[in-house]
Amino acid sequence: MSRNLFLRASSSGALFVAVVLMIGCGGDSGPTRYEVSGTVTYQGQPVPKGFVTFSPDTSQGNSGPGGGAEIVDGHYETAAGKGVIGGPHQVRIVGYDGIPISMEGEELTDGQPLFTPYITTIDFPTEDSTQDFTIPSGDGGG
Repeated sequence: MSRNLFLRASSSGALFVAVVLMIGCGGDSGPTRYEVSGTVTYQGQPVPKGFVTFSPDTSQGNSGPGGGAEIVDGHYETAAGKGVIGGPHQVRIVGYDGIPISMEGEELTDGQPLFTPYITTIDFPTEDSTQDFTIPSGDGGG
């Protein structure tokens, strides 16, 4: 695994943390958010660890707060009031093998990346929903 891929994985995790912190800073005001849950698989197996981030797709006229969730053993679920606003969203998924490793004095608790960040577009309904993702083998779409 190249150092560049590790740096990219670290950046992905840092981006998720930043998104979650921004989401957590808002109060209950703002647009209605809908919970999203589902599974994430890669090569027929549940993704052990990772993150799913949802960003309103501004290129399709959707705007508002984003959302996100942690993947644990192939399952994710947004926190109540922290999901999607409905409409078109860009979805970004990063997945890790879940085996902690030490590298240059740092411990990467999520392990090594399984695939390059996968990005897709989903048009979410204005209600709670389930969305399962199967990451294609190969370049991971990222």
